[in-house]
Amino acid sequence: MTYLLKDVCLHRNEDGRAPMLSAIVVNKASREPSDQFSGLARSLPFSRSANWSWRDEQQQVFAQHREE
Repeated sequence: MTYLLKDVCLHRNEDGRAPMLSAIVVNKASREPSDQFSGLARSLPFSRSANWSWRDEQQQVFAQHREE
């Protein structure tokens, strides 16, 4: 699943600056993404900062797609 979600994040986002679409994919019980999501967010090309939070990323995804 990790590789599929990475591909989704990279779709039309080769430079990693757009919100990561997989931020909306969460575990049903914990309501949080897997540890692999945070690892992906901190890797290239995404390189999210130390003060980054997946909840902020999730809100950016919702905002971006509300506008389209």
